[in-house]
Parts: sequence; C-alpha cells; structure tokens
Amino acid sequence: MSTVGTRARSGRAARRVPNWRAEQVDRAAKSSTNTPYRLLWSVGIIAFVLGIVAFVFWGINGAGTLFDMVVALCT
Repeated sequence: MSTVGTRARSGRAARRVPNWRAEQVDRAAKSSTNTPYRLLWSVGIIAFVLGIVAFVFWGINGAGTLFDMVVALCT
C-alpha cells in the first residue's frame, strides 16, 4: 500500500485524535532511562577490587600465583 498522493493530517481534527504510536514510543523511551545503577556500580566495584587483589598477589608472590589460580579454576 502506497501513501503517495495522500494528505497528511493537519488542523484541529488531527490534534484531537491521539497519536497512539507516539505515546508508545514515549513510554519506551522513559522506561529505558530506568537503568539499574546500583547493579552497575556494584559490578564495577567488584571488578576494581578483583583487579587490586590480582596486583597484590602479583607483587607478593609473582605471576606464578595468579597462573596457578587460573589453572585451578579452569580444571
């Protein structure tokens, strides 16, 4: 079906008829802004702490400790 040659809705009648698609898009945009920031921050903090722990292990016992931990985790 083609819309070529059809007139766009304008005027008072167009303003009185609600645009349901625009409302659905608006609701979707509003719901996508409700990002779970607490979850994101907690994952970021956990990753940062694990990185610090890895560097501490590296400094204390060298790379062998981290390598042994990865091998033990994978087996």
